Amino acid sequence: MGRRGLTLIELLVVVAILGVLAALLMPAMAAAFAVADETVCASNLRQVGLATQMYLKDNGGRFFPLRTSLPDGVLWYYGFEASDSPARGEGNRILDRSRARLYPYLGESYASVEICPSFPYDGPYKPKYREKWWTYGVNYELSSGERNVGEIRPRDLGRTVVFADAAQVNTFQAPASPARPLVEEWFYVQAAARFVQFRHGGRANVLFADWHVEALEAAAGSYDPRLPTAQIGWLDPSSVLFRPQVGR
Repeated sequence: MGRRGLTLIELLVVVAILGVLAALLMPAMAAAFAVADETVCASNLRQVGLATQMYLKDNGGRFFPLRTSLPDGVLWYYGFEASDSPARGEGNRILDRSRARLYPYLGESYASVEICPSFPYDGPYKPKYREKWWTYGVNYELSSGERNVGEIRPRDLGRTVVFADAAQVNTFQAPASPARPLVEEWFYVQAAARFVQFRHGGRANVLFADWHVEALEAAAGSYDPRLPTAQIGWLDPSSVLFRPQVGR
């Protein structure tokens, strides 16, 4: 006797059941992927922390400056930009990562650890360079003044921000405009400044000066109103330090 195949109704029932199961599983899968991305981001920051510690050891405990003007361009801490690069236009600038301050300590892994897997490249995004670039912001107060990390009071190390998930809302460089706010990578963070991106389910990964990484929520009401869905705001000043005290 021949084998009976599925009838059309039976096939539709199977498809419907599979659809329901997929709908039930998708939120759990999405949550699992989000947790995985947050974990990879935290790992990136730990590697950046190790590289920063080696840099500090080689430079008397002092942080790298945000930028250094050179005859042929600008040496940002995340790479070198030649003088003619801005003339190429937004999204077409050229960045030489091999001259980044931390590159000697990260080597070929630099290109992977500089990118947070949760950065919203598929959203309303404005590129600056030809390639994706640094997605973490250094503490402006440490880097701009080249402060010696050894001067920070030991009890403040665990609250002093070194790096954090970063981004900014751009409304002033085409193709962005006041009517079309776009997100772009950013390279430093400050107290009460909208440069921290809470892209991990409303939390941002933060690397502290005792070299631990912690996921923190935004200060209430701090999201940039020009593009609130981008979740760019600042950290709660009661839980972190940007300008730590020195001494014992």
